[in-house]
Amino acid sequence: MKFQFSYRKIDKKEKQALRELVDKELSTLEEILGSLDSEATQLEGAIERHGNKELYRARLKLHLPGKTLAALEESHESNAVIREVFAEIRRQVKRFKHLSKNDYLWKRPRRRAELRNLLKEQAAKGVTDRRKEYIDLIQPHLPELYNFIRRELAYHQALDDLAPSDAGADEILDATIVRGYEEFEARPERLEVFPWLSKLALGLIQEEIDAHRIRSLRVPTEDRVPEEPMDVTDDFDTEYYEFHQPDEVIRMEDILPNPESPIPEEAEEIRKRNLLVHDVLALLPKRWRHALVLMDIHGLSESVSAEVVGVDPDQLRQMRTCAESFMREWLAQRIGPDKIEDTTTQELLGSPLREPLPEELEAEILEKFMPME
Repeated sequence: MKFQFSYRKIDKKEKQALRELVDKELSTLEEILGSLDSEATQLEGAIERHGNKELYRARLKLHLPGKTLAALEESHESNAVIREVFAEIRRQVKRFKHLSKNDYLWKRPRRRAELRNLLKEQAAKGVTDRRKEYIDLIQPHLPELYNFIRRELAYHQALDDLAPSDAGADEILDATIVRGYEEFEARPERLEVFPWLSKLALGLIQEEIDAHRIRSLRVPTEDRVPEEPMDVTDDFDTEYYEFHQPDEVIRMEDILPNPESPIPEEAEEIRKRNLLVHDVLALLPKRWRHALVLMDIHGLSESVSAEVVGVDPDQLRQMRTCAESFMREWLAQRIGPDKIEDTTTQELLGSPLREPLPEELEAEILEKFMPME
């Protein structure tokens, strides 16, 4: 592996100590790279001290065949920032190797199979208290978690980070519940249930995004060319049935107006504004969006939201402020400032584009974890 590392605004004495640390971290990285460590692999890095402040910034860029990984970390200690930036690049290398082997295609089904076997063993031993405690804890949060996942998937699909066929909200929800059960004992006490599950869901969605990126770089050679779909436009019986058989019976409430419903013009205006809000949320940087959604839609506190996003509260506050300013300016340019100036951020984000948790999905989750006869 070709390696180049530069030290900027670092005194000679400190530079010598850092070089020894970098060499140590580099050897650990080479062990993790394994077969990926070749002449085609290049690692570039730098550490820089910011002016007179005791603040160091370190960056790494690892060029692998078909993939480039990058990491950036800041710290008030030079040793700490070196360890953190190498730890991040190692984490990305492990994920890249995991996805390159198509592990994501079989590990999740394997985990589910192992979970089912574990539940059966526990049921045979009469050990059901833990499962009942877990399902009682998460069940009230399933509808909100389901909509949180739906929105995140929609934003990433709008940005082409994911394809609709990559993962559905029901699959991510199921995988989140499974992972939560596996990590139930290690749940951070400082996090409530919904923030904890949201953090797990974001991690699973990121795994799907990484897998999608790797798949998009590949050219399939083993797939068969799909056959032409059968043309049924001349099917007289089908046309006759569809013409004479209505989709549903007209009911009285379909004809008479609901006195509590908004005026059609106002309802259409609200609907368009809600769609624009979702468009602008998809344009925001990922962490900006998470800060806004977690605090203003789900009502989480600043400290809890920062824990879910993985930043400190000051950074989260700044991200949320930037996200809110960008959203309001973007909306003002499209629907006029008078339409939003008297509207709070919570009202703007209070979109009715919610779906109830499908009863069959909830029943499947409950059946999986409830005590078996």
